[in-house]
Amino acid sequence: MPNLSDAGDVSAEIEQILGGTSSKIAFRALCAAIGRAANHEDLVSHCDQRLAAWPAEMREAPWSWIAALDAGFSTPAWPLVKSLAPTSGQPIGGVDLAFPDPRSHPEIRGITHLDLGRYARGQLASLVESLDHWDNVRAIRIGGLWNESDGEALAALAGSSAVTRLESLDLDVGGYSIFRPTPGPAWRLRHAGLRVGDLIHVMGCGLVPDLCSVDVCIGSVQEAHELAECTELDRLERLTIRFRCGRNGTFPRSGPYLGNVIEEDDDACHVFFTRANLTSLRSLEITGASGEAGREGLGARGVDAIVASGVLRQLTELDVVASPFGDAAVAHLVAGVDPDRIEKLTLADVFATDLTAAAFVGVGAFPRLSHLDLSCNRLGEQGAQQLAVDVAMPALEHLDLSGERAYSPYYDSPDVQPIGDDGATAWAESPNATRLKHLDLSATGLGPDGLFNVMRSDRLQQLAVLNLSHNPMGLWSAAFKDAPLWHTLHTLDLTECGLDTSDIAELVSTPAAPQLRSISLAYNSVGSGGARKLAFWPLLPQLWELNLHDNIIDDGGLIALATSRAAQRLLELDLEQDCWNARVREYDYNTRTPAELLDPAAFPGLDSIRLGLIDEYHEARHTAGLPAHLIDDATSAPALWPVLVAFVTHLSPEQLWIPSDPGADDDELETHDFFRDVTRFHHKRNDRDFRSNRFTKHDASLAQAREYARRMIDGDTVAAPTTSGGTIHRIGT
Repeated sequence: MPNLSDAGDVSAEIEQILGGTSSKIAFRALCAAIGRAANHEDLVSHCDQRLAAWPAEMREAPWSWIAALDAGFSTPAWPLVKSLAPTSGQPIGGVDLAFPDPRSHPEIRGITHLDLGRYARGQLASLVESLDHWDNVRAIRIGGLWNESDGEALAALAGSSAVTRLESLDLDVGGYSIFRPTPGPAWRLRHAGLRVGDLIHVMGCGLVPDLCSVDVCIGSVQEAHELAECTELDRLERLTIRFRCGRNGTFPRSGPYLGNVIEEDDDACHVFFTRANLTSLRSLEITGASGEAGREGLGARGVDAIVASGVLRQLTELDVVASPFGDAAVAHLVAGVDPDRIEKLTLADVFATDLTAAAFVGVGAFPRLSHLDLSCNRLGEQGAQQLAVDVAMPALEHLDLSGERAYSPYYDSPDVQPIGDDGATAWAESPNATRLKHLDLSATGLGPDGLFNVMRSDRLQQLAVLNLSHNPMGLWSAAFKDAPLWHTLHTLDLTECGLDTSDIAELVSTPAAPQLRSISLAYNSVGSGGARKLAFWPLLPQLWELNLHDNIIDDGGLIALATSRAAQRLLELDLEQDCWNARVREYDYNTRTPAELLDPAAFPGLDSIRLGLIDEYHEARHTAGLPAHLIDDATSAPALWPVLVAFVTHLSPEQLWIPSDPGADDDELETHDFFRDVTRFHHKRNDRDFRSNRFTKHDASLAQAREYARRMIDGDTVAAPTTSGGTIHRIGT
């Protein structure tokens, strides 16, 4: 293994990252490399110039970085950070971080983008209080606010002189409009995500003469009419619009179901697209309302209005997500775009089947289309084959045919999009695949034959990202070790593929994959033997991410991973287990996370680590995976490991149980005994471990998805109840 502190090696690594594709993980790898180098200041200055072309959002400091900063740890690369995301990567049981203040943390004074996440009431108040000191901030995003609770902070934000410097402002505010700045000098704002009334207000006041991008939610026909009358819309290049004019909330208990068409949404859509002047628009996104039971939003009448407006013909990007359309409406959209102009097309979760694929075939060719997302629909083998063979898409780089992935296999099953082996094989052999860089086949009913044809394809000559997750195939072949796609593959997702230690043995026989940086093996059956195999994989030294979430690795496997000293560049390591894992580690008084795993020399580059026992269903944490005395040592010893300290010191004390010494008082022992019993109860319930019937359950899900698609094509679908209380009935296509 090369000496990673060698100046030449570090310089070459930095140049390789700077010359590659921008991403959040690549930026973190760059910062880690700078941290290993000696000439920090010169490197930071050099990298800052080279990074000027990277989007600011890619230069992000996630939750773990901010937690480390709060714990007193800084890095020389902080001046390169442009975006703060205090909730990005927050672990289960992690606390909402105190918002950093530029007055006390000079490292963050160069930040240009702030994403506070959702329900960040305290952080919003802190931001507003310190906003005048964020000299370089140009973009703010806040979600999940509500007028009564957050009105005062939003009013202060509207009145701040700092807001005039912003170029992008997203306020996902529920309830009524409350962001009402007073007229004054023009702002620099180019993007605004606001309630309708607030958006009309800032446009009417002349505050946003440079506005070219809008994200807006329309709550009534009247709001649609008022917004459509704004002459400033003719300058918009990008529009994201959501219609939330009504709600049904009634869903059938069974049967193929398109969702609820809300008549008021169709009315508002018709009013808006009939009246609005959108002559400059190039990108349009329409998003319905989604929930566990189904989708609600626009229907065929709304689609008709959009197509009739003629706006689709001028677009280069169209995104339609989570809407109760069905094939006829989707086909109308496909026919409405200009196939010679469109570059990005997303039709996700709109209940499309093979009939939609036939609509693509009817068009024939999309010469400039580089991004196609048909995820979470009901395409089958025939539809996937038609798209691969009968439609010309020579510029295609991004293809998403995935189903809807499960949150956790313990509590949910993926909603499979049943393209199966035949559909995957068609794409592996398609001339449209030669420029693909991103291919998502997760939850598609992929089996061993389809996997073989994808992995051995000689068409996928530029593939960088391959997602095969939630296809429990239970196989990884030795024939894959010299597959052509290893030459370009950067990210491989094998989450919940039914792999065990024998499959890992075949995986690690891959001798070379020069671009591989990230691999996920979460929710498989990797045991300690598999961990030992990974520990000596020749590719481990180059990985940035290794996800072993909820596997069955015991101390011996963890020690092997740590003592191999191979994972020197690893940034993210996930070793958490769910409480329903039948072979979960039993955390009690005598549990000791192996000391070898906690040695900073084992994974010196880590900036994010996950340990311990969690309950994913309730989003609760049982343990941090460390006895109390080790946590005390970690936070007080002279030689600290920042990533470990950041993790254990920023977990919610209300959720966290840390086993303590048996000599503790009665109350503490009672708490200990309760959590110990909960842990033992969970892991003895082997019937709740999804591994016990994963293959049978997957076969049933695939069969159900195919039957669902067939019934939809045949017209045997449940109609949407109307908002006026209409009854559920069956309709044809």
